[in-house]
Amino acid sequence: MIRYFIRVVKYFLYFSVLITLMLAIVFYTSDRGELRYFWELIPASNAWQMALFVFAFSAINPFISFVERKVYLNHSFGQDRDALLAPILQANYQMESDNGTQFVFRHKNPFIRFMRMYEEKIILDYSNNPLLLKGMRRDVYRFARNMEYIVRQER
Repeated sequence: MIRYFIRVVKYFLYFSVLITLMLAIVFYTSDRGELRYFWELIPASNAWQMALFVFAFSAINPFISFVERKVYLNHSFGQDRDALLAPILQANYQMESDNGTQFVFRHKNPFIRFMRMYEEKIILDYSNNPLLLKGMRRDVYRFARNMEYIVRQER
């Protein structure tokens, strides 16, 4: 639950900075160059509504963006280990830890880690069949599809 609140705060800051940058771009690319016109972009009555919208979106986003996905195997994980880990390692992830039941992977590129707010961690739980992948939705679904394809090819 603490992880959820940390993600909410991170996404609130991320979306706030993003909206501020978009408003600054609109302000500086418009014909009006005076600072008093900047506050016309956000009337006082809409500022609270915008902040509430950003907070609500930030509160919902961790539920949508982070998932768990099961991958069923035909053999034990030990037999297909290298083939199943290949999609993750080829996607520029590196193994951060292995505690005997799960692997933790992190992206190698520091810029991508920053842009994903250091929430790019992929956890692969191989303690039993099915495997359990946890992490950001786009990466988990991509890796799960690749692993399912590998399992189907081995039949």
